[in-house]
Amino acid sequence: MDRILFSLPVHDRPDIVRDQIENINYFCPGSLICVHVADGAAASRDEFARACDFENVVLNPHSLGFTLSDGLMHTHVSNFLHMLDTGLPFDKVVLISSDEMLVKDGLGDYISRYPLGVHAEVLDLATDWGVFNPELLQTAAMQGFLKTLGLPLFFGGQAEGQFFSKSIFGLLTKLFMENFPMKPCGFPTEQVIGPTMAARYFVTHTNGVPPVTLSNKSNTLVISNEVIAQVRSGKGTIFAKRRPGALRSPHIGASVLKGVFSVTHVPREDCDLRRHIRSLMIQDATR
Repeated sequence: MDRILFSLPVHDRPDIVRDQIENINYFCPGSLICVHVADGAAASRDEFARACDFENVVLNPHSLGFTLSDGLMHTHVSNFLHMLDTGLPFDKVVLISSDEMLVKDGLGDYISRYPLGVHAEVLDLATDWGVFNPELLQTAAMQGFLKTLGLPLFFGGQAEGQFFSKSIFGLLTKLFMENFPMKPCGFPTEQVIGPTMAARYFVTHTNGVPPVTLSNKSNTLVISNEVIAQVRSGKGTIFAKRRPGALRSPHIGASVLKGVFSVTHVPREDCDLRRHIRSLMIQDATR
């Protein structure tokens, strides 16, 4: 089974980061986690270091600035480069957010079967997603990136739960650093760079799957105990309306729940939803 490296950018609540690490370690044992603490984070590096005191967790020594709307991919690239420096072995890279939690096991087995799991929508000016615009397409950075990939257009997709083989993410890292700065780029790079890279593989007949995370950031779905129960069952289809100005979800309206292992928009605070997900760990352990 492939060993997973989770790349996790964080900026606040070391206690919630620790809760997330414990959640990953329960549902995906044997994985590695690289935590990137943002420059200007709401807590000190010492606080995060204490929260991340696990054998399988590496705290990236570099702290880069980031904002959600201006791009996070440089933090994942930084995590990947640091993990290469450590020499620790891993086979797949999974991009996760700090408001994400796993809700069932089996992720390692599932990811081992595919070289990548990415949502890729081609640039379409008929949609109302603001990132799909000619100005971004014509920038020197984007044109350089696309030229290397041999693509005329860029792609967009859900950031949470993307995964890549180590070799594919290595190429992504190389091309990103050749064309984009290691800082916010003015657009959500984590929603563009991975999907565009994946599209190059898809058009050359590489099989992939959607991301492994059910996100409600682009739709009206309320993540509830019932939704989590359906995700855990892996059966049926979930429906919700798309939010104006957002891309469609790769999971809403499609029978793909067997490949969903986590959910996002779990509040970064002690709440009923977070407590329910914690209870699943106890419930599964009892079984």
